Amino acid sequence: MGSTLNILVILGCILVPFSFSNFLEWGPDLEGPWCATRPIEQCCPGRDDECTVPILGTKCYCDIFCNETAEDCCPDFWNLCLGVTRPTPWPLTTTTSRVPINILCNVYWFKCTKLHFSSHWECSNDDCLLEADHITQINNGPYSWVASNYSDFWGLTLEDGVKYRLGTFPLGSNVVQMTPLRVKLTDVLPESFDARTKWPSYIKPIRDQGNCGASWAFSTTAVASDRLAIESLGEIKDELSAQHMLSCNVRKQKGCEGGNLDRAWWFLRKTGVVTEECYPYESGDTTDKGDCLVSRRKSNTTCPSRILYKEKRRYKATPPYRIAPKEREIMKEIMDNGPVQATFMVKSDFFMYKNGVYRYSNISFDEEPAVYHSVRIIGWGVERTIYGDILKYWICANSWGTQWGENGYFRIIRGRDECEIESYIVGVWGQISGDASLRTLLTRGRRRRLFAERSLRNLRVNSMAKGRKSRSRQVGRKKVKRGRKSREERRRLRQEHRNKRKLRRQSRKQDSDSQNTV
Repeated sequence: MGSTLNILVILGCILVPFSFSNFLEWGPDLEGPWCATRPIEQCCPGRDDECTVPILGTKCYCDIFCNETAEDCCPDFWNLCLGVTRPTPWPLTTTTSRVPINILCNVYWFKCTKLHFSSHWECSNDDCLLEADHITQINNGPYSWVASNYSDFWGLTLEDGVKYRLGTFPLGSNVVQMTPLRVKLTDVLPESFDARTKWPSYIKPIRDQGNCGASWAFSTTAVASDRLAIESLGEIKDELSAQHMLSCNVRKQKGCEGGNLDRAWWFLRKTGVVTEECYPYESGDTTDKGDCLVSRRKSNTTCPSRILYKEKRRYKATPPYRIAPKEREIMKEIMDNGPVQATFMVKSDFFMYKNGVYRYSNISFDEEPAVYHSVRIIGWGVERTIYGDILKYWICANSWGTQWGENGYFRIIRGRDECEIESYIVGVWGQISGDASLRTLLTRGRRRRLFAERSLRNLRVNSMAKGRKSRSRQVGRKKVKRGRKSREERRRLRQEHRNKRKLRRQSRKQDSDSQNTV
């Protein structure tokens, strides 16, 4: 047996050129505050192994000892505790035994195991989730988006990112063959639309699935939460529990190792979930789905969070309906009924997205794994590039926290099925069981919303009819006006017509008399 430690090779990697500069340029999120967030003693004298702050899946220290020999200080230690500028470069060492170091080694992440009775280490290399060369190429190249070196992803391999940050299984053939609903495209669709603007307090904020492959649960509960709020006209704004679905929906699901969307919607329809307040999310820290703490059969179940909650209340949904993979039909569905769930293929460069309109860069020469992720599409828009091109994009809500992307959101090319983003889109209608008052609010909201939609539609129809009637009146008036000018002429024509008829009658009478004479 050997002890495992994640280390940084200081002088260089085996047969691989190495430079500190690529990874010492961290984002603003790593600068802190760290020590400043400690509630009691922010800076500790001497050595205090409890004077720590969680950082990047490990710990950093705020005691004086960290700067003397161990050099495992938090990034804001020097400024806060010593009143000096942080040394450049920031001290990096493997001498401390208090916590393992978790840092990237240029392009390769080295997992090293120390052998017993030997001073040797056995090391293996895997592709990193973040690669400095790729970030540089994207930011210096002709791309419509910017990449970033996220400190939250430091120490993760590409395999780790796929395992813990995604989590949606490829769709089965029976799901892909679901017949899509067709949407009537009678309205003119706007150039841009954002559900957060149309329904400002109804759309749920960005969440963070952490180190758990649970996008299948997060996207499902988020879309259902948004739709319930929209259908009830804001009467029901509860956020549905992703943890409940993750821990209790175990049939043909693998928890933090991924899940099927059709099984997620089946669980929501048949069993339902409680609110996030009742069953808060924890698996992002534990990387485990955990035991189901809300019994399906017992009616006296209480909330795991111990808050007051109507015990039988469950938030459910109808069977999901698929939207045709057509740009305008997806836009119409979002504008009328709210955010939709989308499944797309994730490429390795997507983890590095910071802002802009994402399109696969194809700078990795390695074969990309076919892995999937599910998100919400909440709107669309257009952007003009520096070259004068117009880029159409979707606005999507991810589940990697607000520190990633554009405050947790990302934009992706629209109308080209980029990374299969438009291939499988579903919507749903919300339902509630076990609470008659909430069910009444939902029904009332639907009726009011339906009445408002019908009124708007009737207003449009009446406006169009009134316009046609107004045009016909104008044409009639023009005819009447022209007639007034030629009244005498019309009298003359009528008189001529009468005279012609009189002559025809006389002619027929004469012919009849001549025949009788013969």
